[in-house]
Amino acid sequence: MNLKLEQEYSKADLLKEIDVLKERIDAQRPLPVDVEGRVMQKLRLDWNYNSNAIEGNKLNYGETTALLMHGITAKGKPLKDHLDIQGHNDAIDFLLSVIKDSRPLTENDIRQLHEIILVQAYEVDAQTADGQPTKKRIEIGAYKTQPNHVQTATGQTHYYATPEETPAKMQELMQWYAAASADKNIHPIVVAALFHHKFVAIHPFDDGNGRVSRILMNLVLMKNDYPPAVIKNDNKQSYYALLSQADVGDSWPFIEYIAELVQSSLELYTKAINGGDIDEDEDIDKKLALFQIEIKTQSHFGYEQTIIKEQEIILDVIEVLVKICQKNDMFKDVFSEIKPTIFITYYQSKKSDAYSKPLIRDLNHIAELFVDDNINYIKKSIKDLRENFSDLRFSCAYKKFKNSRSMFNVDMHVDLIFNDHRYVLALNENEILSKLYNEEITQKEKRMIVSSFFDEFIKQFRYERQSPK
Repeated sequence: MNLKLEQEYSKADLLKEIDVLKERIDAQRPLPVDVEGRVMQKLRLDWNYNSNAIEGNKLNYGETTALLMHGITAKGKPLKDHLDIQGHNDAIDFLLSVIKDSRPLTENDIRQLHEIILVQAYEVDAQTADGQPTKKRIEIGAYKTQPNHVQTATGQTHYYATPEETPAKMQELMQWYAAASADKNIHPIVVAALFHHKFVAIHPFDDGNGRVSRILMNLVLMKNDYPPAVIKNDNKQSYYALLSQADVGDSWPFIEYIAELVQSSLELYTKAINGGDIDEDEDIDKKLALFQIEIKTQSHFGYEQTIIKEQEIILDVIEVLVKICQKNDMFKDVFSEIKPTIFITYYQSKKSDAYSKPLIRDLNHIAELFVDDNINYIKKSIKDLRENFSDLRFSCAYKKFKNSRSMFNVDMHVDLIFNDHRYVLALNENEILSKLYNEEITQKEKRMIVSSFFDEFIKQFRYERQSPK
């Protein structure tokens, strides 16, 4: 593999100046805990905010700070914006674990980073080949299955690697990275910047490529004990222009840009070590924005929105319960009867008047409706659950285990409880999930609920079998 150009880039005076600055800082290590903590906290918040803002995230810096440091979500901002910020922050944690383990970066790590950053699959507006509007589902942790070229500001179409080319291109990138990293004549900043550009040129995922590329660039830097390079949203047009310049073979300006950002991060360390103030003038506005969110944000929606959200949550939970009932088929030959029922609790004027009645008796019938993607029956069943609706209980009775020595029952129940600010799922009285109304139940959490149900079922079955009758 010919790496002469990378070696030439590494001879630049700017990189030598950066290394001198880094050596001065390294000579003072270990740094005081408060110095290291303050600098990394600022770099990490800047990194999270700017990397997402470049991609169009609507959260401002103060709202990003509030979410990451205090778990406060901004009223009126899309849930996906909060998920993007949280996912990016979790991806940095994953990056730090890779660095701590001192293991080589793999393609599997990259796919896992993508999954962490995007959090959950979603749909975006798209166009068909003939220009008709359509929807495109963005899958997480998987390479693209459709072309993802983009139209530039000049009206031209910029083409990335095709879906068919992507696996081989990614393999080539990892081989280049391994060779360039092992070459002592190639500077880590050169490797990091070029890895970023090469990754973006492939654009291996349907979405999130920019955020993943910046995470990976900083992983390369931090594995070599350099601080992260924070690309500011204010400079994104220059950033894009330099990437375009690298597309036509002129890579040094982009490498130089990344090097200057690393230099700025190192200078932040120097300032903190010398007791200087590393906060910026705009940090006052950030603090005020944080306080504004704290006093104005509500963790629940308005009345009408809450009713709609409750109904969406019920549908998600019933989907999980149907999966449980489908798996119950495995036990129908060993129990005389398996009886699943969904009850709702509702009241006429106040909760002291609450009483329950069956909402759905035949879960097997509902399972058929779900298979056909027809959930109108369920929607019809819950559409009138307005202000008199309280909680939902799924009860599943496994009656008369067929055993000549001892016949017993196993009773299981799942409760969906709507509180003022959160909704809670409990299994046999034990809480297993608690979320804000603007937080959806993820596919991973749905699997967890099903798994927990049967873990508890097995536990209860063994207890009943061993109990004296």
